[in-house]
Amino acid sequence: MKPLHPSFTNADRFPFLFGAQYYRAPTPEADCWETDFQHMQALGFNAVKLWVQWRWSHRTPGRFVFDDLDRLMDLAAAHRLGVTLNVIFDVAPHWLYQRYPDARQVDIQGRHVQPYVVSHRQIGGHPGPCYNHPGALEDRQRFLRATLEHFRGHPALQLWDLWNEPEMSFPSRTPSMENLVCYCDHCRKGFLGWLQNKYGTFDRLNTVWGRCYEDWSQAELPRGVGGVIDFIDWREFHLDTMSAEARWRLELTASLDPAHGRYLHVVPNTWFSAVTCADDFAMAEPCECFGGTMAGSKPSSTAQVLSAGNGRVCYNAECHINFGSTALHQPEVTFERLLAEFLPQIGKGIKGFLFWQFRPEVLGLESPAWGLVNLDGSERSATRAARDFWAKLQPVLPQLRAAAPAPAQAAVWRSRRNEIFHFCQRDEVESFNRALDAWQEALYAKNIPYRVISSEHLEQSQLEQSQLEQSQLDGVRLLILPMPYLLSQAEADALQQWVAAGGTLITEAHLAGYHADTGRHSRVLPGGGLAQAWGLREVFSTAARHISAAAESQQALEALPPDVRKALAASGTQGSDFFAFTLANGRGALGAQRYAELEGNGMIPEGGIDQRKPCIASIAVGSGMVLYAGTHLSEAAARDDSGLQTLLEQGIRHSGVTAECEAPDAPPAFHVDVLWSEGQPAFAAVINPGDAPVRLRLPQPGTWQGVFGGNTFPTDESGLLIIPAGWMELLQSPR
Repeated sequence: MKPLHPSFTNADRFPFLFGAQYYRAPTPEADCWETDFQHMQALGFNAVKLWVQWRWSHRTPGRFVFDDLDRLMDLAAAHRLGVTLNVIFDVAPHWLYQRYPDARQVDIQGRHVQPYVVSHRQIGGHPGPCYNHPGALEDRQRFLRATLEHFRGHPALQLWDLWNEPEMSFPSRTPSMENLVCYCDHCRKGFLGWLQNKYGTFDRLNTVWGRCYEDWSQAELPRGVGGVIDFIDWREFHLDTMSAEARWRLELTASLDPAHGRYLHVVPNTWFSAVTCADDFAMAEPCECFGGTMAGSKPSSTAQVLSAGNGRVCYNAECHINFGSTALHQPEVTFERLLAEFLPQIGKGIKGFLFWQFRPEVLGLESPAWGLVNLDGSERSATRAARDFWAKLQPVLPQLRAAAPAPAQAAVWRSRRNEIFHFCQRDEVESFNRALDAWQEALYAKNIPYRVISSEHLEQSQLEQSQLEQSQLDGVRLLILPMPYLLSQAEADALQQWVAAGGTLITEAHLAGYHADTGRHSRVLPGGGLAQAWGLREVFSTAARHISAAAESQQALEALPPDVRKALAASGTQGSDFFAFTLANGRGALGAQRYAELEGNGMIPEGGIDQRKPCIASIAVGSGMVLYAGTHLSEAAARDDSGLQTLLEQGIRHSGVTAECEAPDAPPAFHVDVLWSEGQPAFAAVINPGDAPVRLRLPQPGTWQGVFGGNTFPTDESGLLIIPAGWMELLQSPR
């Protein structure tokens, strides 16, 4: 297992990248190349990304065409640009399906997915063959081997990006039963092998799935979610298929070209969706460094990439600040907008940015957006913003490369199994991802550093310390479980062990309500033995829609606290997915989807419609504490986050987790991240979007130097800096 922050592994091997993706054949056309590379050099860029597309460069089974890329590589070398070659396989060549007609993916209805053109794969061949087809695999390996052997000696080559946004490559990233793939015979064979490896005997499979198979061959490919655990297994099989695909690409590259760094980059807005099928944590394991497609300053996407990277140098491998299409031309990108996007990512530890793209394409519906320059190559505001940003950052790059965030003391749990379970419940994952975002955004707003941990991280934390180099829960004092309906026994045991040893846990309703190992609903909630271990139980649960505010008399409504009446007005009076309740401090709040009444010896009620039957409670467990919400505070947060904020504040107080810097009068939007080097604070990324100055105490007093504005900021006699209103800056610490 890779070590955690605060130091990145192999940081000296990987440069701080700044540049753009340039070539997705056949555009930009060759008459633009020389001028554009001169322009990139003049802007000070040190990196460029070029696509190597399977269909474009492998025209016949025995012929590879790299002439265009050879010229571009030579131009990059001449203009001192390090090249990342991004190998693209989801554009299969014409001849592949003539050789292997059965290599096409098969959808849930049994239809073969024919190769086609989409706006982001204009040369056709999308979505590529089934990943489990052995012949197609051999041809992918043959193409990658030829590509590696052809380019590995070129002086411009810097990095290999072996997979652009891993997914099942179907047209929709939004989970949909209609679009599920792949149901071909090769996937069936692979799935049966996967089941045998997991369950050992088909009797065990029968027990968990609730079936009466007489032989492995009778196991059916799930085509619905009603059985739950069989569908979860089916999607996990595809997740593992994708991870295995990533592994061979990276391992083959390491064997043939060990001199150049290798990675792939994920797209965090898809997470682990039941259609997309990409497990970011597993994808990162065989990488030397790691990357993500990022857009905006939303904290969750950066946190996901860095957490999956687990100490590796991480890049924003596709910056989408120039997003758009033929129907939606790109926004105006000023220096301030660029700083607002990049500064939080730098503060979290991102070590470089590659824009998508340098020159807008002139082919397909993704044009004419995305470009750093105009269609004719002339500069726009985004060009000038990039030049100014990079010019200011370059002098501090040696120090910035070596700096990293301190280990986070808070963590948010996400589980691929649990997310697929959520899809089974609701036929969507958007609400699940919003729930994770709600907790992360609340931590971010409080300037509490956090990381994301997976089911595997939680299960591994239960092992003896001697069996691991380092547990992912080492140093974590506050752990948050959003919508944790499905857990394994190993996860439940790890939670019990961690809480009893002093951890503070915040969990939402129905913790371990479905057992991942047995495929059964737990008879007692929380499941996995946690109710017995903690002395706390859900004794009654109902859907929020069954809680009708209309049952309250007008007199009773008027007697409620003002916050409660306000929350009732927000939720409506006839019952909905939201309901109003009162917190122990008298404030009103909203819950969502569930209302589970709690009881337990030593339990302290923290909120509910009826305080005698609370749905929010705390209870001491060993040296730790459990804060249990018998509802989805995160789902309600979009309307009213009072419940989430109250429980989080209580968890922060009890765990002793603190912000790295004190800002006693800071508004909610104020944010600061600190990067450390050799045990000392090195940089602080500070954003104050408000209209009033903020007093800030950083970990080290002295005169801090602004990287972008150039101003100096001395601390006063009490050690405070005055941060101006409407201000963004990367401060360098005094040395």
